[in-house]
Amino acid sequence: MTKFTKKVMLMALVVAVLLMFLYPFIWVLSASFQSNTTIIKGQVRLIPKNFVLANYIPLFTSEYGVKFFYRYLLNSIIVGIPTALLSTFIATISAYSLSRYDMPGKEIFAKFLLFIYVFPVTLMIIPVESLMSTLRLVNKREGLILIHSALAVPFSTWLLRSFFDAVPQELEEAAKVDGCSKFRAFGTIVFPLAAPGVATVFIYSLVTSWGEYLFASILIQSDAHKTVPLGLAMYTTEQYIEWGQLLAGTVVTFLPLLMIFIPLSGYFIKGFLEGAIKL
Repeated sequence: MTKFTKKVMLMALVVAVLLMFLYPFIWVLSASFQSNTTIIKGQVRLIPKNFVLANYIPLFTSEYGVKFFYRYLLNSIIVGIPTALLSTFIATISAYSLSRYDMPGKEIFAKFLLFIYVFPVTLMIIPVESLMSTLRLVNKREGLILIHSALAVPFSTWLLRSFFDAVPQELEEAAKVDGCSKFRAFGTIVFPLAAPGVATVFIYSLVTSWGEYLFASILIQSDAHKTVPLGLAMYTTEQYIEWGQLLAGTVVTFLPLLMIFIPLSGYFIKGFLEGAIKL
């Protein structure tokens, strides 16, 4: 077998695996442009004969019931962006502290950052609901921001610490000799070098918040504050599922994430690869 043949076979395998993973997304995108009857009958084509926009128009023009999809989308942005910013801020401070300062039990604490993900999330439902009730944050987006941040920070801290560990402390010490304060040395030297990790943490926190359903369904009761996952659930009932609008809403849900992810995708991939290598 020649070297060229091996390359062709490898590329074919990569394309086959890629298509296997992309097929569900392609199907959803294609089905969203086909009629509800076609979807229910199971006659969806990957390349529609006739493109139908009827599934998308009601998402932003419907004025009946509780189905205001644009409001759900706006709520997800209002919750997701602050969650990503807060999680990145906390994770950056925590990771830098674990990397640079010696404290009792530091390594044990660092190792247990991921251990909390072993426990089922459902175990936290009652404590979280009780805490949010005490703080009067039930049915408020601020409470959801705090919970989503708490879900993202442990992994973000664990990942980001490796980037700070990779930055030589000698660079900070040299900056201090030149008159830089600790804060200025961090902002001008350490932070830029750890930028791929910070961008990765930001995207991870945003995606975590954007798709979170369990705590949102428990803490948010008002239709005016519901996020996209809760909004999509409104299109399913015991008697009928509005498949067309549900699939169209799913496609629209991807767009804000793509607009943020595509410019930062290089940092995201580099961040995970470098984080895995350094650890």
